[in-house]
Amino acid sequence: MNDKKDARNPSKLSRYVTVVAVGLIVGLVAALLMKTLNASAVSDKSYQDLQNSIIEYQRKNEELNNRNVHLYEYIRELEEDLASGKGGESFLRIVEEKEQYAIFAGLRAVRNKGVTITLTPMSGYKIQDIVIQQFVNELSALGAQAMSINDERKVATTEIRANQDSIIINGVAYSRESPFEIKAIVPPAKIDTYIVPYLETVAGNLRAQIGDDAVAITVRSEPSVTIPALEEDRIAYQKDLLMPVE
Repeated sequence: MNDKKDARNPSKLSRYVTVVAVGLIVGLVAALLMKTLNASAVSDKSYQDLQNSIIEYQRKNEELNNRNVHLYEYIRELEEDLASGKGGESFLRIVEEKEQYAIFAGLRAVRNKGVTITLTPMSGYKIQDIVIQQFVNELSALGAQAMSINDERKVATTEIRANQDSIIINGVAYSRESPFEIKAIVPPAKIDTYIVPYLETVAGNLRAQIGDDAVAITVRSEPSVTIPALEEDRIAYQKDLLMPVE
């Protein structure tokens, strides 16, 4: 009896080993298949994102090309009018007024004396949008006539908002863990006597609220500050929905 029982044991052990081996093989195949499918999905998604970005850049490039065609045609007509003696002084006045409006609207780069505020987050801290908004509001109240944040021109329709990892300005995302530089052209006579000391007080109040180890804030007087023009592909530049009132 014992001999028969021992003879059956190798068979049971063999079946057990076979089942375990098959299970391991099936599990390995399933894991490899899932990995392949996930990689394929990520690849397809990345490809689709890239394709969408290319289509969007092509659309913007086409819009800019069309705008340039119209502008060159308009310039050619104006040059012909000037060459023929039409328009004269009244035309030059219109051009000068248009240029002033463009400067006021933020469509031209400008420069003058001003201030620079640098916000540098400490390790692990993410700058809040309200900190940037605080300085922008204070600069407006101090008479700033032009401002930029990280070289994004601040205009009437500029948004400054935060998501989990970025601060969005004019539709462009900037990491909340990177420095932010605010530049402004302000009344020159008040820069050193009032504006810089006042902004340093604002900086001190903000540090007291969010902590000295959260963000470093520096305020500097600048003999010359250049504020870039608003880029034409920015969301704040869009005006296709606006219709003049007759």
